Amino acid sequence: MRQLIGHLGPPLRALRGVLGNGPLTRMQVAFLLFNVAEPATWVAMLVFAFDVGGTGAVGLVSILLLIPAGVLAPVAASLGDRFPRQRLVRVGYVAQAITTVAVGAAMAADLSPGLVYAIAFVWSLTFSTSRPGHHALLPSLARSPEEVAAGNSVSSLTEGLGGAIGALLSAAVLAASGPGAVFGVSAVILAGAAACTLGVRPPSLDEPSAERFRPWSLARDAIDGLLILARSRGPRLLVLLAAVLALATGVVGVLTVPLAIESLGLGDPGVGFISTAWSIGSFVGAGASVAFVTRRRLAWPIVGGAIAFAIAAVVFGMAAAALAAAAAAVLVGTAITLLDVLGRTLLQRTADDAVLTRVFGAVEALWLLGYGAGSALAPPLEEAIGIRAGFFLGGAIMLVTAAAVLPGLRRIDRAAVVPERQLGLLTRIGMFAPLPRTDLERLASQLDRIDVAAGAEIIRQGDVGDRFYVVDAGRFEVLVDREPIAAAGEGDFFGEIALLHDVPRTATVRAVEDGAVWALDQEEFLATVTGVPQAHSAAHEVSAERTRTGQSS
Repeated sequence: MRQLIGHLGPPLRALRGVLGNGPLTRMQVAFLLFNVAEPATWVAMLVFAFDVGGTGAVGLVSILLLIPAGVLAPVAASLGDRFPRQRLVRVGYVAQAITTVAVGAAMAADLSPGLVYAIAFVWSLTFSTSRPGHHALLPSLARSPEEVAAGNSVSSLTEGLGGAIGALLSAAVLAASGPGAVFGVSAVILAGAAACTLGVRPPSLDEPSAERFRPWSLARDAIDGLLILARSRGPRLLVLLAAVLALATGVVGVLTVPLAIESLGLGDPGVGFISTAWSIGSFVGAGASVAFVTRRRLAWPIVGGAIAFAIAAVVFGMAAAALAAAAAAVLVGTAITLLDVLGRTLLQRTADDAVLTRVFGAVEALWLLGYGAGSALAPPLEEAIGIRAGFFLGGAIMLVTAAAVLPGLRRIDRAAVVPERQLGLLTRIGMFAPLPRTDLERLASQLDRIDVAAGAEIIRQGDVGDRFYVVDAGRFEVLVDREPIAAAGEGDFFGEIALLHDVPRTATVRAVEDGAVWALDQEEFLATVTGVPQAHSAAHEVSAERTRTGQSS
């Protein structure tokens, strides 16, 4: 018990720090409200479509709203690199509140479905900026590396909690009124989210300058990402699995609406009830993924997730009662989230870091296309073989694909070996603490091991700096003007001052005995510590302290 409390102590202290950081807490509250409104309105939109045109209308609306928003998402998210991120998030919440009111008013006024869908099309586009903008802004609001990690954990919590509350909200309002009322309530919630962001500004972050926007360059990057995937065997296999998961999820997601309303006789509120269970499962899956992402081998956990999805789909198809359908929905949400996290983790381990952003852009596009295809496939499946058989087929597609790609996944596992020694050393360095585990793994794979003989100089005072070093073994001494001023052993690091400040080496580091160091190139080091504001701040704090005490290098 004492050991458990000892492990929980630092995260709990960091969580208290998040709650004591006013701007960070306000952004987390805004994000929670956003995650309540988003699923509530989505459920209401699907119910409206089903009431108008049945399962076919649900599939059509899913395609109409999801795919254009997905295409726009990389473009909208890139605005965060050109404009202040807190402003981008705030404007996003305001736009969502306005368009949500417009959709609700159109439903309440009993306008034609075509006009409602046209307004909803604009509404769906406004949701493209909030999630990436929130995650990009958090590190600049945190005051320590621990707060960054705790802030990310709180964000994951708010997504799961908000999804469950939003689904419950939609069920309650649908039972009392109708889809238009859900949009009206959600608009008030989104206005509250926007209000929470007022006055929030990173304390010491230079605002990016607005650059001329070039849409064609983004299109070129997307095409490059697809070409890279086509040539890379491992990532290509993982993306195929993600696309099939999206297809199966689209089928199951659309068929859930007629299952709840007609087969189970739960009416419109039943869709919200089943969606709540799905959201709870997503929350469970996020927690379960923590136990797996640190494993060296992920092939079997991925197959296990696929089996869980297939079982859930079969239970869905056989469900004759609301509780059985809810249990299946929990399992579906768990399996989808687990597969998503594990697949992305393995992709990060295998894809070339230089093109990783473009690869994930391609993944996002293929996921949305797959989900759209599944949404389009669901209505003809219902008509041809029935709702329950459609669920079974969706699960079978996922299970067969997982079995087919298992040999390839095991090959990827063998090739994507986590550099445990390097990873262990990096996690002890404060400036890298804000980085997620997957980023640390990628950084650790960039380290080169150099054996050093006793008496050899690793760096020399006055030379141009080009590498950062971490001691792997042996003892080293730090000299300024040939006078020893400090010692370095396993886990210690040096060489960051010249890289951060673009100055010559200010000290010499010499091996006292035979040993070894891990070296990181200047470009990779700078990209790492400047890419995360909190890591940048921590690195400069270290350099300032070493300069003050005369230990700089």
